Amino acid sequence: MIRQINKIKELPFVARMLHASLLLALLAVISFPVCLPAQAGASSWPMFLGGPSRDSQMEAGLAPPLNLLWEFDAGDLIFSSPTVSSGKVFIGTLSGMFFAVDADSGKLLWSFETQDEITSSAAVVGGRVYFGSKDGTLYCLDEQSGKKVWEYTTKGKIINSPAVVDGVVYFGSNDMNFYAVKADQGDLLWVTALASRATSGRGIYASPAVVDGIVYTARKGFKVYALDAKSGKTLWEFQTHSANYSSPVVYNGTLYIGGYDRNLYALDAKKGSLKWQAAVDDWIYASPVVAGGQVYVGSKDGILTVFREADGERVWSKDMQGPISATPVVGPDGVGYVGSEWGELVAFDTRSGKELWKEVLPEDGFHASPAVVGDRLYIGTINGYLMAWGAK
Repeated sequence: MIRQINKIKELPFVARMLHASLLLALLAVISFPVCLPAQAGASSWPMFLGGPSRDSQMEAGLAPPLNLLWEFDAGDLIFSSPTVSSGKVFIGTLSGMFFAVDADSGKLLWSFETQDEITSSAAVVGGRVYFGSKDGTLYCLDEQSGKKVWEYTTKGKIINSPAVVDGVVYFGSNDMNFYAVKADQGDLLWVTALASRATSGRGIYASPAVVDGIVYTARKGFKVYALDAKSGKTLWEFQTHSANYSSPVVYNGTLYIGGYDRNLYALDAKKGSLKWQAAVDDWIYASPVVAGGQVYVGSKDGILTVFREADGERVWSKDMQGPISATPVVGPDGVGYVGSEWGELVAFDTRSGKELWKEVLPEDGFHASPAVVGDRLYIGTINGYLMAWGAK
């Protein structure tokens, strides 16, 4: 039994949850890649959802039940998802603070302050840490010291998580431009406008995926894009029917993305043509996960639904008893984990949806997606705690 988290920040939790719900429309959890294989290694989870393809898969299994090993009080709401590299866990908060903590003990190693909220998850590559802030700046910090190496400022909030591949940082801004800058010095390589006016595209909340020389991104204003990674040239566009907060995921030549139109789309990653689409009963905010011939996606009504990868046929669905904004993580051993906004962290059987283990934090909730490294699961809570869970 984990200890109850009774320490509430400045507001009662119910009030903070109401405040948080108003922020959901401004968030895109989102974030990003590095020049590593799509599936993160057992010793790191260096970008949002593990790597540049955003596949959110564990290399090795993590069997439940889990124990709470430590928690770090970050001081404010966490909507950013943790990334892990070189024995450190990185997380940002809505106070604008960014932290590096020791992965074994949860001890603070260093902190860095920005001028606005951080919903962007970090990308950690080559000893550098890259993340965006709603102050409109992409930051590059030294991984060991937390000192700023360089910054790149845009004319809009940066909500999504960057991807770093082959020495280039890819990210979008709410000025409706998508950027590619050099990872070493922050010099601009190219910029592509995704809308004619900053207000017309309604923001770039989705984190980019980068696979085989193509950058995939989406804007809130009903469009999914494929851009050439070297030039920024638009290769194709796909029109959805509502806002896109979910980040694109690329797997086996197919791009998967969910929408507020309650549809999960499977697109040909090279052509942008529709392969299939499948409907759920509520908004899709989380990114889908593809593994073992199945596509997993959570929706705001708390239902985790699994579709067949080949054709979108429904395999099973399960009520997780709380809105799902976090992307699940799945492993090769048939076990997956997902958190809900009502404070439930659930392990489920990927073949049947059967609940294998559950821990409930009655005064907290999860908007951040989990990161799994070795025998540890790291996740941030809405009420401002970074947690490490491990097998009993």
